[in-house]
Amino acid sequence: IKLMLGNGGLSGRISSKIVNLTSIENVDLHDNDLKGSIPSGIGKLVNLSSFIVSYNEITGTIPDGFDSLSNLQLLHLHGNRLRGTVPLLASKGGNYSSFISDCGSPSVFDSPLDCPSCTMCCNSQNECDMAEKKTDFGMWSSVFIGSAVFALLILAAPLVKEIFTSNQNVPATSNAASNEHYTIGKDSVYSFFLSTSVTAWIFAIAVLATQTLCFGFFIDEASLDFGDDRMW
Repeated sequence: IKLMLGNGGLSGRISSKIVNLTSIENVDLHDNDLKGSIPSGIGKLVNLSSFIVSYNEITGTIPDGFDSLSNLQLLHLHGNRLRGTVPLLASKGGNYSSFISDCGSPSVFDSPLDCPSCTMCCNSQNECDMAEKKTDFGMWSSVFIGSAVFALLILAAPLVKEIFTSNQNVPATSNAASNEHYTIGKDSVYSFFLSTSVTAWIFAIAVLATQTLCFGFFIDEASLDFGDDRMW
């Protein structure tokens, strides 16, 4: 059974009796003037493979049940005024336009619709882009760089100890110290690594760790992948 009434100039609400059509496979009501909310009990439509209600005036929250629709391959909820969270969907979808909702920014609400399974997110400006994948590049880059810095500090510990000891016994010449500071930069916090003060080293390491964390945030934001096709 199919209910294909997209772009049909319809108004009113989606009838709650639609959940009694347990054999229905396709529902397409896009580009109408439908209001109200998505009927509860949508999970009863176990044969549903597509549910398209984009570009209407539907409000409210996402009802429970979408997560139990194992045959669902197409879910378009964008262009409405829905809020809350779309449940984690049972199927993965066939392509990047399979699951679309208003999970992009800016949003008409304080925070966009939460849709962890969505393949595309639209915003209040009717722009739709591929959703950010959950691979946390920022976190992994921070872990990698932090681990590398930690390993270098461990390996350099004997050398640092030797430098501290030698600097206490044999004062460095002014020319050598001047060249070292010139190479690093007299105003750079990294020049603290040339100091024999433990406090200076702690401060320099703290700054290095903060910079590593900021670099991770930068990598995380720079990993966004936006699409040019906005035909949805």
